[in-house]
Amino acid sequence: MNNNNQAHPDTEVPTVHHIAVNDQPQGFPASSDLSVLVAMERAGQQLISVGCRGGGCGKCRIRIVQGEYFSKRMSRAWISPQQEDEGTVLACRVFARSDLVIEPDPPEIGTHCQPQDQPDCD
Repeated sequence: MNNNNQAHPDTEVPTVHHIAVNDQPQGFPASSDLSVLVAMERAGQQLISVGCRGGGCGKCRIRIVQGEYFSKRMSRAWISPQQEDEGTVLACRVFARSDLVIEPDPPEIGTHCQPQDQPDCD
C-alpha cells in the first residue's frame, strides 16, 4: 500500500481501477478522478458505510490493504496520523492510483481520535 500525495486527481487523465473488498465476492470499478466512496455508489454497491460524503463524520472509514492511492486532507478527529500511515483512511477522501484491496470499517479503528490523547488531532 502506498499513499502518493504528489499527484492530485484533477491534474491527471483518469484511469479505471478495480476495488476489491476483503471477504466479499464482488468489487467495483473506480475512476482515478472519483473518490472510492463515489465510485462505489456509482457502481450501485453498498460495501462501505456512507455518511456525510465530505470527511466530517468518519463513517466511511476503510483500511487499504493493498494498492496505491492519493488522499485529500482528512479530519484528525477521525483518522490519526498513525492510522493514516497504516492505511486507514476515509473512502470519501481517497482516490485509487492502482487496483486496491480494502477492508471496510476495520474494527481496530475504534472511535474517533481524542485531542487530549493524540496531539495531532485537530
